[in-house]
Amino acid sequence: GTDMKVWATALLVLITLTDPTRISKINTLKAEAKKAYLKNDFKTAISKYRYLIDSMDVREDEVLLNLASAYYNLKDTTNAVSQYQSLTASSKNQLRSKAQQQLGLIADQQGKQEEALNHFKEAIKSDLTNEEARYNYELLKKKLEEKKKQDQKKQDQNKDQDKKDQD
Repeated sequence: GTDMKVWATALLVLITLTDPTRISKINTLKAEAKKAYLKNDFKTAISKYRYLIDSMDVREDEVLLNLASAYYNLKDTTNAVSQYQSLTASSKNQLRSKAQQQLGLIADQQGKQEEALNHFKEAIKSDLTNEEARYNYELLKKKLEEKKKQDQKKQDQNKDQDKKDQD
């Protein structure tokens, strides 16, 4: 009995995976989602991408990345971060790199510069051709070095001020 059940289930899975109407539905949804995304209609894009992932069980990189970016564009940082986070485990270097880069941008916007720097570093490690991540990394590193210099200067000025006050 159980062997039959296993076979029936396997067959069912196979049918649903290769069901031509399912495939055309997925392609239609993908096209609609992308169109909405490109028109900056991120709400529609999100609902279509979510449907692809949740109901149609689509796990394609482009779908996952676009969903993350749609959240990002809507300033829905919480959802964007969790989507990008899951993409950092991708086996595809460029995808991992892009996700790390976006996490870096978000961290930077939230004032978490050191964290942002680490994300950019990871992005470059994952894909050495990611020029945007490299640029962001260099830019942020410079900014942090400047800030350290400024802070040091302030501290020195305060010390001088303290000395004057004591005299």
